[in-house]
Amino acid sequence: MATIDKRDTVPIPQPKGLPFVGNVSSIDPELPTKSFMNLAAEYGEIYSLNILGSRKVFINNVALATEVCDEKRFHKDVAGGLKELRNEIQDGLFTAFHKEPNWEIAHRVLVPAFGPLPLHGMFDAMKDIASQLALKWARMGSQYRIPVADDFTRLTLDTLALCAMDYRFNSFYTEDMHPFIDAMTTFLKIGGSRARRPGFMAPFYRAEDAEFFKSIDFMRSIATDLVRERREHPKPENKDLLNAMVNGEDPKTGAMLPEENITSNMITFLIAGHETTSGLLSFLWYYMLKSPEAYRKAREEVDTVLGGRSIEFDDLKKLPWISAMLRETLRLQPTAPAFTVTSNSEYGEIIGGKYFVASGEPIITPLHCLHRDPAVYGEDAEEWKPERMLDENFNKLPAAAWKPFGNGARGCIGRPFAWQEALLVVATCLQFFDYNLDDPSYDLQLKSTLTIKPKDFFVRATLREGWNATKVEHALSGAIGANALTHESLKVATKLAEDEGLPITVLYGSNSGTCEAFAQTLAADAAAHGFRATVNTLDSAARQEPTKDPTVIITASYEGQPTDNAGHYFDWLSYLPKDKKIEDSTHAVFAAGHSDWASTFHKVPTTIDRILAQHGSRRICKMGSADAKKGDMMSEFQTWEDNILWPAMKKQFGGEAEGDNDVPVSLTTLDVEVSSRRASHLRADVSEAKVVAARTLTEPGVPERRHIELQLPSETTYRAGDYLAILPLNPQATVHRVAVRFGLAWDSVLTITSKTGTALPKGPIPAQSLFGAYLELSQPATKRDLALLIATATDADTKASLELLASEDTFASEITEKRTSLLDLLERFSSIPLPLAAFIASLITMRVRQYSISSSPLANPRVASLTYSIIDSPSHSGQGRYIGVASHYLSQLKPGDIVHVAVKPSAGAFHLPIDNENTPIIMVAAGTGLAPFRGFIQERAAQIGGGRTLAPAHLYIGCRHPAKDSLYSEEMTWFEKLGAVVIHHAYSQAPELSNGHKHVNDALRADGELLTELWAKGAKVYTCGSRGIGDGVKEIFMEQYEKGAVKMGKSGDRKSAEEWFERVRGERYATDVFD
Repeated sequence: MATIDKRDTVPIPQPKGLPFVGNVSSIDPELPTKSFMNLAAEYGEIYSLNILGSRKVFINNVALATEVCDEKRFHKDVAGGLKELRNEIQDGLFTAFHKEPNWEIAHRVLVPAFGPLPLHGMFDAMKDIASQLALKWARMGSQYRIPVADDFTRLTLDTLALCAMDYRFNSFYTEDMHPFIDAMTTFLKIGGSRARRPGFMAPFYRAEDAEFFKSIDFMRSIATDLVRERREHPKPENKDLLNAMVNGEDPKTGAMLPEENITSNMITFLIAGHETTSGLLSFLWYYMLKSPEAYRKAREEVDTVLGGRSIEFDDLKKLPWISAMLRETLRLQPTAPAFTVTSNSEYGEIIGGKYFVASGEPIITPLHCLHRDPAVYGEDAEEWKPERMLDENFNKLPAAAWKPFGNGARGCIGRPFAWQEALLVVATCLQFFDYNLDDPSYDLQLKSTLTIKPKDFFVRATLREGWNATKVEHALSGAIGANALTHESLKVATKLAEDEGLPITVLYGSNSGTCEAFAQTLAADAAAHGFRATVNTLDSAARQEPTKDPTVIITASYEGQPTDNAGHYFDWLSYLPKDKKIEDSTHAVFAAGHSDWASTFHKVPTTIDRILAQHGSRRICKMGSADAKKGDMMSEFQTWEDNILWPAMKKQFGGEAEGDNDVPVSLTTLDVEVSSRRASHLRADVSEAKVVAARTLTEPGVPERRHIELQLPSETTYRAGDYLAILPLNPQATVHRVAVRFGLAWDSVLTITSKTGTALPKGPIPAQSLFGAYLELSQPATKRDLALLIATATDADTKASLELLASEDTFASEITEKRTSLLDLLERFSSIPLPLAAFIASLITMRVRQYSISSSPLANPRVASLTYSIIDSPSHSGQGRYIGVASHYLSQLKPGDIVHVAVKPSAGAFHLPIDNENTPIIMVAAGTGLAPFRGFIQERAAQIGGGRTLAPAHLYIGCRHPAKDSLYSEEMTWFEKLGAVVIHHAYSQAPELSNGHKHVNDALRADGELLTELWAKGAKVYTCGSRGIGDGVKEIFMEQYEKGAVKMGKSGDRKSAEEWFERVRGERYATDVFD
């Protein structure tokens, strides 16, 4: 072959590196996949890294992958971490070098062992292990938090061992993992570390290397013993892989595999074969439980194919939807996350028509990037959509678009084995169980060794109607069929009260915690009305026959969609057969929502109420509702609860109150004992982040805006546009007000006991901790709070004043709008002898606050920044100052402080377009509404710095004055010079410096033609800021639509404009509006 003409080639982009080590710091050693995805987002289709003096090339799209998958030009390269594995598995199938003799022999010997007939013969052994898993979950019950990755690892290891070598690890019969797993984990972790460190540093890692080789010796001893046992005690009737290797002859040469190579391949199968499949199943469970529609279709497919009988081999080919789910899971989360090739030619190769790669240089294809190529998978490539992987669609994909099993002759030889096992396990587990996320708010986190798996992922399994552990065991053995199924009533997970009173079920759907707080409030109040409440999420009741006990449903809608913990229930209810009757059921519904989303306001709770009634459930009372726009949802809920729900409940079901009905429930639900002992309680729903920087962004004389940077936990990932939830502490001044009002010493310790259950810490807790960390002290008082104070007040004048505040004419203006808290009222009416316990019982628990992240992971994947306003002004209530809880908390933090946080994904539309090279963007904001757009622009700047050419981006940003509160002005100027954004300013106090525009709406109107041009090119529009800005931007774009419609001879009326806006909202028009 002639030498290559490199005159027309272009350099492959590469980040700046450090002396000696190059780009080592560009890769997160804990999660390399995250780094590869960020680098691909920054540099595009190709980039290179210098790792300790060696260049490695990374390709990220299907066009380039198609070239490197050509085995006439490229072959598998065993390097880096894979090369380290040769210390253990030598020339096994996975780690053999190109054209290594034993690989060719083993491949020819073992390919027949994975053929259709041998796999059919392995079905019963696979089913044996799957049955052990199902029986474990059945016997452990719905209270068992299933460690998904661990249990599937036990399953796949035992399956591989039994099918490949007729050996039982019996992982489901011991609490701890088999020692082989521990040795393998150590081997893979240290192997990866060894691949990343320079050779000269080896003397500093002697202890770690000793562990590495100790693990190797242990695993090889197990494999060697298995081979020796088979030779000494042959099993000629077995059709397993061990017999194939021990007895098989190479059909081409007649040679047999050496003993060492058999041992190496046994370990290869045990490591690679079980790790990848357990990861696939774990990721599938995550995506399936996040997609109620896909989950329902999978259950329906299993029920149609299997009914109540035990699964058989021929059933596997009748599961197209489950196959599609598995394919789509491997697309988004390929458990073997990359493959590497190098050129066959000694002169190297040119790929993409312009990139030269030298001979011997590794070309790495990170599959998380390849499988998200928008040219193949579209703008929704980040979304899990199994329908795109149904056979008809899957068969149309380019050959290089889906490569989770590697490429060509060096692809995974065990793919048919893994696929059969996965289909069998999914069908079996769906046949017997319903599943719910242990934490409905869980968002996917990754852990990485040789493969990737979900981190800290737990689910709960509840036996489906008619099944118990004994019946599952009989069904798996083929002893019973579908006709043996009988109904089992709904099991409610959380019991809050003793066995007193009439039982009711309270189900909630909640993302922000508001509806959950309503549910807990109702449950706490139940005993005072003669009822005993159990509380759970709506999803806990999905696919279950409704209980005969009265059921109260409290839920919200989010842009017309159910909450994270109500999606499965809503999907199940929506697809109930029309003739399904639930006449013994009774229900009441309370709806929460925001009326600005008029077309979907209360859509989900209204639909639930309607469907339940259509199927025969009797309404206990009319549906209650609350509107977040009015700002006093708790009062609206409590009014419905007190005046409508409980009277209807007592009328229909009896119910007898504990004691005097006239005594407010807050006086009866808690007892508090004051002592002098200390204790501490930690919140577990968030992770720890460390403050690394904090500064003020504005000048004196304008409202203060601040910037804070937080170092995230290593496993945490985010995208530009996401939120960071902060669990704050109350201002110390507010906590001190409570202490003064109730006469508590600074070191007082409270011991709380509850008659009805409480979310507050059990056992002694310092008063400072309780009021500082666990309770909302500044929320507006509710009408129930006022009723409590009226009942407790001892003089007529105080009662009269409180009754006036509670009146319909006064409550909204004096309490809700002025945000007058219960504490404010207790200070204003200091003579009221309200017990401390009643005060605590009236408060809701501390909620997280969500802030838009104002940075991009391309700038630093480990650090997220927030941009926020300080809320500190004279209180409208007249009692001191109104201090924003979260903003004050953040403003007090200094570098080194620890904060409790959680990343929360924003709505799918509020992210940068995947095809950002062809999709313009328009961003509109004022003040700290700039936050997510700073992240967007920061990401675009990184991409441009990586050599990418992007579609235009326009930012319309408003503030008071460029010298006072123009946030990040120097940084934004630099971004604009770089070409990452075009900025259109509006200065309300200096319009002469912004083309006469005082507000962003003025600037937008002036640029009507530009907006129309960008929209015609497919632009996406983002708005972040106050309600007024959101409404103004909406109005301007509807005006532009009307003008365009008239020019085209179409109707330009307001109704058509509103219909158009609703169509594009959530797709090309995304809002993040706050007040």
